[in-house]
Amino acid sequence: MTRAPWSCFRLCALLALQATCACLAIAADTAVADTKPPAHRPRIGLVLGGGGAKGAAHVGVLRVLEDLRIPIDCIAGTIMGALVGATFAAGQSPAAIEKQVLAIDWTQTVGGAGLRDRTRIHRKLAGAIYSNNFELALKGGQIRVPGGVLETQNVEEILRALVRNARLANNFDELPIPFRAIATDMQAGQMVVLDRGDLSVAMRASMAVPGLFAPVVMGKRVLADGGLIRNLPVDVVRQQCAEVVIAVSLASPPPRPDELTSALNLIGRTIDVMIDANQNAQLATLTERDVSIVVPMGDIGSASFDKVAQAIPLGRAAALTQLAALSRYSLPEADYRAWRASIDQRDSPEIRLAKVEITGLDFVNPAYVEQQLLNAKVGKVVSTSDIAADTSRVYALGDFQKVEYRISGEPSASILEINAVEKPWGPDFLRFDLGLAASISRDFALVIRGEHRRPWLNSLGGEWRSALQLGQRSILETALYQPFRIDQQFFIEPALRAQRRLENVFSDGNEIARYQFLDYYGQVDLGFNLDSRGQFRVGVRSGASRATLETGATDLPDLPTTQHSDLVVSAIWDTFDSAAEATQGTLAKLLFVSSGSLLGGAESYDEMELALGHALRIGGNRLLLAAAAGARLSGTLPTYRNFEIGGIRTFPGLEPGELRGDRYWTVMVNYGYKLADIQPLFGHAIYGGLRLQAVRMSNRLDGVPDGVIFGAAATVGGRTPLGPMLITLGAADNGRLQLQLAIGRPIEEGSMLDIFH
Repeated sequence: MTRAPWSCFRLCALLALQATCACLAIAADTAVADTKPPAHRPRIGLVLGGGGAKGAAHVGVLRVLEDLRIPIDCIAGTIMGALVGATFAAGQSPAAIEKQVLAIDWTQTVGGAGLRDRTRIHRKLAGAIYSNNFELALKGGQIRVPGGVLETQNVEEILRALVRNARLANNFDELPIPFRAIATDMQAGQMVVLDRGDLSVAMRASMAVPGLFAPVVMGKRVLADGGLIRNLPVDVVRQQCAEVVIAVSLASPPPRPDELTSALNLIGRTIDVMIDANQNAQLATLTERDVSIVVPMGDIGSASFDKVAQAIPLGRAAALTQLAALSRYSLPEADYRAWRASIDQRDSPEIRLAKVEITGLDFVNPAYVEQQLLNAKVGKVVSTSDIAADTSRVYALGDFQKVEYRISGEPSASILEINAVEKPWGPDFLRFDLGLAASISRDFALVIRGEHRRPWLNSLGGEWRSALQLGQRSILETALYQPFRIDQQFFIEPALRAQRRLENVFSDGNEIARYQFLDYYGQVDLGFNLDSRGQFRVGVRSGASRATLETGATDLPDLPTTQHSDLVVSAIWDTFDSAAEATQGTLAKLLFVSSGSLLGGAESYDEMELALGHALRIGGNRLLLAAAAGARLSGTLPTYRNFEIGGIRTFPGLEPGELRGDRYWTVMVNYGYKLADIQPLFGHAIYGGLRLQAVRMSNRLDGVPDGVIFGAAATVGGRTPLGPMLITLGAADNGRLQLQLAIGRPIEEGSMLDIFH
């Protein structure tokens, strides 16, 4: 579908219309300024309709109402109309609202960008889920799901910031402009007009799109998206105060027939039809005295938060088309200034904390939460942004559905109540993952993974974690993370792990055998956490390994079961913005293993491996620089401990495990040019790029002489709703060429380069 010519024509027409209307407005200003104030003016109610991201157009309408000096006596809003309307009702000027709306980082507010950097390191490293964002739970013998697939913490922080000075007004009639938010009672199926309580909570209830955002529970009522019942609450504002209604609705073009062929599109269209029907019924009640402003939104949809800046001018242009009708209600300059002064939001007084209360906790230790409050301390003078920074840190702990706050008392002796709402679908959490890899010269490799987590086994934050993975690499593991102190800086972690992996063995690039490797061991680590970015561990492990020939020449040997005992030291520093396909940050890891006879082991060797990578954005594109090296320091590495290079993630152009040896180094440069955004809000995008790499594997298992291998690969990939996706056409200067594909959970390829993907 091509709408560019029509869009250009429409933009030119709107600019011409806006210029004409501006001239008329100047003339109207002069005429109005010369008249006396009317003995009585009608009470004007403003209705702002729902529409998700499209609702930013309401800001443009407010700017026109201010230019025309039109006072507003009461407001009712739904969804984004509730956000803009409540902020205006709280005393913010249209210019201030526009500035704040444009300053919102929607990728962080809705998409969750930046949360990983604030996540505690033990949770960050415990295991990422790549193919989905769903966290289920086991409670009372039943599988439970969250109330919404999107997190609302950052949304609620934005709402609290927008109306921070008005949250103490329990009755919305006490706001500078009386206000009503519209929600739907999901149990009774009825409209709910919210006129009291915490203003930010009322806004959030109106915006709770079912399935996306968790509903808001008020008493016995479960409240969600007000647009389902009353997307344009004209009747509400009439009952509230209005003799004249200014109704702002947001119109999108209907879909084409060919866009209604899938089940998902039809379900979405069904909801749109329901909302349009209740909105049209309200528009039909408008009279000649009222003003209807319909904003054509073009290709800006409800989820187009990346186009908020484009929506605001559309609202202004639509309002200017109703200039004559609106001008009937303009005030003289002096009268309007007086009205504006009566509602303007005053600066917040300094907040000096006399008491800090933490409520809502059943499992999480309040002392652990209190340690995250770096600003909100008794006796300190704080701002609402200071408190929001603290609540964001608390939320990033990963135990809460939301973390909210309320301030009461006098500014000089305020009481701060932080209500941390634990995830109600716990306490046993389940996650599932899926990964797929393939190439033109091998079968599909598949892994299916399930994870269980039970946090807060005790007051120090003990956590039991287990995982079962089936496929090319089958894993069964369980571990108990137990901090020594409430700050969780020092910990002990005993673990059991069994792993079966199927791997091909090559000789000079030719596949000669397929082995089944089996490892099982127990390990105990002592560790140190460095905030959300670093971790150091030292531990001992004891177990056994063996290898069995699956296919290949019958004269190839099986490797008998061998006992081993190891001292293991590891350190990691991780500031990547994503566990896969990172676009920003640094990741470094060091691993040292010393195997000996301490616990009855039969092997004797020392090895070390190190990897370092840095990802950065260049405009809208990305660049990854990485290097890794591993070496046998003493003794002889057993076959099951050989370093491996090859595969779509470690060296495109080579098969997984094609290079095996006891010493290697590699360097890599990977540049990606953004081809298309899929879901910009969530950082989903596709990149096309080029990867250059060099590797040297020494003392190779196949006896091929050492030498540096250079490779290049054309790549297409990025983050998608199905997880990370990567397609490569790779070539190496030893004559190897591979077309490879990977989707979802990355399948390990045997070297520390795995950590970059």
